[in-house]
Amino acid sequence: MEKGNYDLVLEVVEFYDDEEIMDDFKNEFKEGENVSKKSFVEFFNRFIDDMSEVEFIKNNWKYVESGGDWSILEDEE
Repeated sequence: MEKGNYDLVLEVVEFYDDEEIMDDFKNEFKEGENVSKKSFVEFFNRFIDDMSEVEFIKNNWKYVESGGDWSILEDEE
């Protein structure tokens, strides 16, 4: 079963293993609705300590766009 955009973004949120981020996500995004790239980036930018984490956000979005295929990132190496 193919996962929807919301479910994939939720997986990314779960990777952070942070209750505050999870609570903010659930308060900000309606369950089951697609999350736009702009909203995704703006949301995660609020939780980074420095610019070195921007690449992680970009890669996580690629994961969402790919439908949940981490191998999409292997092609870039």
